[in-house]
Amino acid sequence: MNKVTLESIFNKILSKEVDFCETFEEESTTKVYKLLNSKLDKINYNHLKGIGIRIANNSDIVYGYSNKLDDNSINNLVNNLTKNFSDNKKLDNVILNDLKVYKTNVKINHNELSDDKKKEYLYNIDRIARSYSDKIVQVDASFYEYDGKVIIANSSSNYVEDNRTLTRLIINIVAESNDKQTNSMKTFGLSGGYELLDTIDIEKEVTSLAESAVKKLTAKSCPSGEMPVIIGPGFGAVIFHEACGHSMEATTVALGTSVLAGKLGEKVASDKVTIIDDGTLNNYWGTTNVDDEGNQPQKNVLIENGILKGYLIDELNNRKMNMNITGSGRRENYKYAPTSRMNNTYLAPSTDKIEDMIKSIDYGIYATNMGGGSVDPVTGDFNFSVNEAYLIENGKVTDMVLGGSLIGNTLDILKNVEMVSDDLSFDTGFCGSKSGSVPVTIGEPTIKVSKILVGGN
Repeated sequence: MNKVTLESIFNKILSKEVDFCETFEEESTTKVYKLLNSKLDKINYNHLKGIGIRIANNSDIVYGYSNKLDDNSINNLVNNLTKNFSDNKKLDNVILNDLKVYKTNVKINHNELSDDKKKEYLYNIDRIARSYSDKIVQVDASFYEYDGKVIIANSSSNYVEDNRTLTRLIINIVAESNDKQTNSMKTFGLSGGYELLDTIDIEKEVTSLAESAVKKLTAKSCPSGEMPVIIGPGFGAVIFHEACGHSMEATTVALGTSVLAGKLGEKVASDKVTIIDDGTLNNYWGTTNVDDEGNQPQKNVLIENGILKGYLIDELNNRKMNMNITGSGRRENYKYAPTSRMNNTYLAPSTDKIEDMIKSIDYGIYATNMGGGSVDPVTGDFNFSVNEAYLIENGKVTDMVLGGSLIGNTLDILKNVEMVSDDLSFDTGFCGSKSGSVPVTIGEPTIKVSKILVGGN
């Protein structure tokens, strides 16, 4: 919709007793090319188009959406959303700023790489994996493409357009022997196009995954009990994303239900812990030019040397918290109202050596690859699976173990981070929360946690 139409919508809404209103218009396409069992027969395609409208008066907030953009549909949506607000006009009419247009920096657009080339790349992944061992019985590989345009406008006169491009590669390799199956998985993604492939040594990555899957077939069961644990870089950061990151989002902090609510300026972690959420990192998977409320993303230092420094604040939760907006308002699409969410969240590197971490442990585990898990942001209690790990005995890495989990509490793990190395790396994923599923990057260097409860099998 054009500027005049949007101003007309806002001014109709502002005839009511409201103090904020916003529109979020989106048109996007996603494509998924999926190879399974050495076949790529289908390309999944989805087209999305619609508008969401949010209206607030103090703490009263309503949200609705429509996949129809004709005048009658929009009028019906506005009438339904405003019917419970009084006629006491509160704000002046809106004159929107001139449209500011943003675009993802893309070097190779999705349509510049032919379908045949994409299929060839996926089939090559299958070939490399299966040539490693006859124990490789399944190879899943897929490309995910997103191309979308969003237009965001609100009663603060913001008016922006963001053209977004995302590209991701997912690889999962399954090995089998004597009726036992194991798998190894890795993802690669960026805010950009198929220049992603230039950053991947595909032969090395696929061979490493196949090797890991085969080695797991003869791994021992993971021991259990409280012990020191080394957590590897990259996806190991899922434990901080889930256990700590969600507890620093205004979604729960503003309600006072987060385990980290009311602790600004307090020491909540060891001196080794600095956690940053940065929505400005160039072309990272979780990066956007503007957030889904039209605000600029920022580099937000959440914990610095163990001291809680800030939270992730969206447009409306800043009213409850009286804190500056951090450019963290995000949503899956126009069907969701935005709220505070992470972008690219990582534990900052330090100078400890991995070999010193290993030597310092008489008995523990080295979790080289983490899996998914869950956390209660109110209590901080969490439970995460370990996809791949090794025993540490008398200061040396010994046997591979499987079936482990890490069980603990946010405040405990933050305080028990004892050593942090300098090998910071990142991984990609989707994070689900109140405003749907959004792309996020997580990262950390290798760390040593002095003690945590390990669950075995």
